[in-house]
Amino acid sequence: MSKIKQIFMKQTDLFSVLIVLFWLKTYFAYLLEFDLGVTGWLQHLILLINPLGLGIILFSVALFSKNKKRRIGLLMGILLAATLLLYSNILYYREFTDFLTMNILVGSNNVSGALIASTLAMMRPWDLLYWIDVLVFAAVIYKVKKGQPALRNRLDISRKAVGTLVLGIIMLVGNLLLAEVSRPQLLTRTFDRNYIVKYMGINFFTGYDVYQTAKNSHIKASADESHLEEIVSYAKVNRAEPDPQYFGMAEDRNVIVIAMESIQQFLIDYELEDENGETHEVMPFVNSLFNSEESFSFSNFYHQTGQGKSSDAEILTETSLYGLPQGSAFQTLGSSNTFHATPGILKSKADYTSAAFHGNVGSFWNRSDTYRQFGYDYFFDAEYYDLSGDRSLEYGLKDKLFFRDSVEYLEQLPQPFYTKFLTVTHHFPYPLDDQNAGFPIAQTEDSTVNDFFATANYADEAIEEFFTYLKKTGLYENSIFVMYGDHYGISNMRNPHVAPLIGEDPEEWGEFQNAEMQQVPFILHIPGMDEGQVFDMPSGQIDVLPTLLHLLGIETDDYLFMGQDLLSPGHDSSVPLRNGRVITTDYTFINDRIYDNQTGEELSEQFSEEERLELIGERDQARMELNHSDRLMSMDLLRFYQPESLTQLEPLEYTYSNQMEVLQNHPGIQTSVIEKNRGESTLHLYETDAPEIREKIDYIYRPNRGLMERIQD
Repeated sequence: MSKIKQIFMKQTDLFSVLIVLFWLKTYFAYLLEFDLGVTGWLQHLILLINPLGLGIILFSVALFSKNKKRRIGLLMGILLAATLLLYSNILYYREFTDFLTMNILVGSNNVSGALIASTLAMMRPWDLLYWIDVLVFAAVIYKVKKGQPALRNRLDISRKAVGTLVLGIIMLVGNLLLAEVSRPQLLTRTFDRNYIVKYMGINFFTGYDVYQTAKNSHIKASADESHLEEIVSYAKVNRAEPDPQYFGMAEDRNVIVIAMESIQQFLIDYELEDENGETHEVMPFVNSLFNSEESFSFSNFYHQTGQGKSSDAEILTETSLYGLPQGSAFQTLGSSNTFHATPGILKSKADYTSAAFHGNVGSFWNRSDTYRQFGYDYFFDAEYYDLSGDRSLEYGLKDKLFFRDSVEYLEQLPQPFYTKFLTVTHHFPYPLDDQNAGFPIAQTEDSTVNDFFATANYADEAIEEFFTYLKKTGLYENSIFVMYGDHYGISNMRNPHVAPLIGEDPEEWGEFQNAEMQQVPFILHIPGMDEGQVFDMPSGQIDVLPTLLHLLGIETDDYLFMGQDLLSPGHDSSVPLRNGRVITTDYTFINDRIYDNQTGEELSEQFSEEERLELIGERDQARMELNHSDRLMSMDLLRFYQPESLTQLEPLEYTYSNQMEVLQNHPGIQTSVIEKNRGESTLHLYETDAPEIREKIDYIYRPNRGLMERIQD
């Protein structure tokens, strides 16, 4: 004990021991408690060092105290606070597979109450390891002599304190640089809290979250109802009246949305030539839907996402608003903003049940929190799927397994329902393991481009298997299908490698061609309809929601949508992209340059000054849509906009943690597929060639458990 006491009397040794112990237990928690998806030596190195930089900075604050007793007290206080933060996140993660945020701690009594109520159940025997350093130091401090005098050499102490602080700053900056190498734009594209913790640590994430929360609160605090006036006027003028022949065409049908990860328009009807000169249709099933007489399809449809990527696509298609100019609206605003989104609207207007399905963790793009604000009744994320072994890739459960395994939840949903399925296998860098290989790869110098077509074909097969199942259960005929590509898959940097594959000259590839590559498929498939056609007018994801609502027979007069009904004769074919580029029927505007849509030729110098200014005015008019949307989002102005018809739109109050119990108590459960099938599962009707399913499995429904029980033959 005397030697330990001597360490406490010696400033340098005490500080070093505290840092080392805190570093070790934090790293231990990373490995044991959190599923951070660490791969490769660089990510493992970053995970190892990320507790040190900010940890040294925090603990160095105590070194500036001139009184030894106060200094030791400060060190212990910092250690206690940091340990409490770490352990609170451990407990929360065990229950919700997510990290604590300010919005959860301050703004949600439901979540905090659930955390407190289940603390004992979440504790584990080894949890003492997270507190043992605090207990030991507390015991030793108790033995330290009281009334330690002030330090005599204040200059020496100041130098050590400053030196330690500088060391911490250097390590933190180094950590940031390594994180930028492994994950570019980490802090501007904060699409998953897991990523910030993995690269920068728990303490950094908490500080960053506090900063973002404070910034958003300041912006929102400055807003009032007066900021809505111009936007309300714009929305009313911008609205396009529905076409009577289409309004209500899909009334009372189930809605099944499939967000097709990274699927671009050039894949539609595309045939890839292999090394032997034989051609292979990449997406034959999606092609059949796109060209069907039962579909409204759009060949000149653009994604309008920014840094929020897939989550921006969800904002666009389900709220008819844009994502933010920087970062992800889901991540930055999704936990607290007011949204008039498809799930809430359909529940309010037509008593729809809603559910989202995603084979990745709920924290990815902050979906768990944002879906509550959208009004989703259920969200089945990675917790509800088996992702073990070879069943998943980097971004989650493989698509064929994802659709199949979703059936045990889909068949229990009361009808009519609104469902969304987020595919992930066709995601950069487009890996596909050997057991799923077979489709030819492209023959270019870029391996990413080469693999792109094989994973697109895999996604197409997965969707076809899902449709086959839906037809067998009778769900197909009573549904409308909304299918869209969420964003580009091939980046501008790689587009020249694609050029020869689509009949273009890479030497003549430029910004106009890059803009065209932002086209993605959009299909509204309505079984039984025979009026389908392919529309070629410019359109975008912002238009999806008003189009869908009108097909379902729901008026949109009271909503502040930036988009318009694509089937309306009054639709304005001006499409602003998130980066400010604008596409119209005749022209593409890229910065101050104007291109002819037919020839791709730049026309800027061919117009008179008067003509050019008129066209630029049209471009700026289209961009106003972005400005109005940004103000609505950043100021959370929809909280001030509650017409009488919208008063029932409220965020969901529970956290998707006991969904099967809630689902079994749903008042409309008798309308579900499984109840109509007398309590027997329909999963045996699902046929897949997924090689990961190696044995035959029967499924028996247990109503008293609210779960599917797997019985192996």
